[in-house]
Amino acid sequence: MPVKAFGLEFPNPVGLAAGLDKNGEHIDALLSLGFGFVEIGTVTPRPQAGNPKPRMFRLPEHEAVINRLGFNNLGVDALVHNLERARRKHGLVGVNIGKNKDTPNEDAVKDYLYCLERVYPLADYVTVNISSPNTQGLRDLQQEATLWALVSELREAQEDLAAQHGHRIPMLVKVAPDLSEDEIDSIAEVMNKARVDGVIATNTTLDRFPVEGHRHAGEAGGLSGRPLYGRSTAVLRRLRARLNDNVTTVGVGGILS
Repeated sequence: MPVKAFGLEFPNPVGLAAGLDKNGEHIDALLSLGFGFVEIGTVTPRPQAGNPKPRMFRLPEHEAVINRLGFNNLGVDALVHNLERARRKHGLVGVNIGKNKDTPNEDAVKDYLYCLERVYPLADYVTVNISSPNTQGLRDLQQEATLWALVSELREAQEDLAAQHGHRIPMLVKVAPDLSEDEIDSIAEVMNKARVDGVIATNTTLDRFPVEGHRHAGEAGGLSGRPLYGRSTAVLRRLRARLNDNVTTVGVGGILS
């Protein structure tokens, strides 16, 4: 089922979300499994260890996982090295970029710009991750004024890089599921105004109601899997109704077999 989105031809619409192959170490193996695309990362400018272990908890009876990995990765230089040596015969590769945990939000755009510039020549598309619950304060970047300041600067850099390299790489923004309807509407307005290529909905949730009573329900981190599907789809649906037709939406999760 080939599909065309934001100017790219995908061999099929089912991709592997960011978070599994954080450093781009297994790109060819993952593409060979049949994914239409693989998104690597989240990557940060400098290496960081992530949160202390244990930081991942399985809830098999709910078909769910809670994680608080915390952007553990080897840094963008290591990811670029792995991208350069990957053959990438079977599908497309996106790169999910973030900020280091010790970078204050007022300087966050510098981290995103650094990663964008480093991966631009090698990525098929780039995702701006402002929605992980496991980096303190990261989701504050989704507030309307802050989001506009961040995304507009990244969009300007995107077009400058396109002119510099002679080809344009799409840029998407990944949002959280834990948003009010007004917040979703504000985000959609910013995405339309900035003319981003796409929005990915959604990251993991802080809501524990779907797994209430489970022995791991009290663990800090983001919940994913079957309990997230309904909320993620609701956010996706509202975004789709409010985004311009030229802004692609990408849904995350819900494939369980």
